[in-house]
Amino acid sequence: MSYYAVTFRIADKTVNGMTYDDRRKRLIGNVRTQGKGYWEETTSFFLVESDLSTSALAAKAGQGLSARDDLVVVFDPADMSCAYFGKLDHPDVLKSFFRSFRPALAA
Repeated sequence: MSYYAVTFRIADKTVNGMTYDDRRKRLIGNVRTQGKGYWEETTSFFLVESDLSTSALAAKAGQGLSARDDLVVVFDPADMSCAYFGKLDHPDVLKSFFRSFRPALAA
């Protein structure tokens, strides 16, 4: 089991019939595991507990979101691994902060 920080940007528009609120709720459902730690008091940042790897959690987080319009970044502060779903404008900058950095595994 690992603890993860999850940050995200969801476009404020309807994509594939899903509104911003629909996609945000989908993201929460994707990363939250019943009986595991979860915190979300800020607008676009969660702390979650999961048995998944960093890449697998990022892939699960992105299910139902738009890879073109939305972005989810998951990182494990214990091993400094990072995975993301969606389009990064500055991947080289984000990559410089982590030991392992990659797109999410295919879901």
